[in-house]
Amino acid sequence: MKQLLTLGAILLTVAVSPTHAALIGQPELIERSIPAPAGHVVNGMLINFDGQLFGQQLLVTLTQGAIFQDPTNPGDGPPIPDPFFPVNPSLSADTYVTLGAFASSPGSSSMLVVGGSTELGVSGPKQFDTEALNVAWAPAPGVVINGGAHFPIAQITLTNTAQGSWRLYSSSGGVGRIVSGGILNGRLYNVPEPVSLLLAGLGFAAVTVGQPRHRARL
Repeated sequence: MKQLLTLGAILLTVAVSPTHAALIGQPELIERSIPAPAGHVVNGMLINFDGQLFGQQLLVTLTQGAIFQDPTNPGDGPPIPDPFFPVNPSLSADTYVTLGAFASSPGSSSMLVVGGSTELGVSGPKQFDTEALNVAWAPAPGVVINGGAHFPIAQITLTNTAQGSWRLYSSSGGVGRIVSGGILNGRLYNVPEPVSLLLAGLGFAAVTVGQPRHRARL
């Protein structure tokens, strides 16, 4: 019992004591309430980070379903707002990467899409279509973004039958970090980190060990 609690305390200290500026916690995954084609889910991905923001890399892999792509927007940034949205409402639900806002202005920062990912174990050129995403982007030269909370980095619109997985490499403060998650019925969700899973398991074990045992009466 004592050993379990001691190990849990050590891991908790490691988990909550920041040693470097970097991505904080898991990405925030939200369902956006905006006009979208029928049968689609609009997912927003936001991050919290310390230090200066650098490159972001994203992989989205589907085993079924599709990624919505509006043909009028290439995805290298948010679509241009009014007067186009009233003419083409589905444009607001387009899939794209961004830095700081879910619209081209105000709030979004100038950025540069540099190609495909290099840190997520997948090689090859950029892919940004209805089947998969493999994209890397960063602040444009001369653009400095320091620290951010609830900071949008991508909008990903999926059919409500979509299933698969996603991986994100996020670099800030000179530290890169990889997080991952799943996709179910068109919605993105986080996968708990190993430390969180271990802490939860230790907590359950500690409670179980601490419970009195009763001998069954025959």
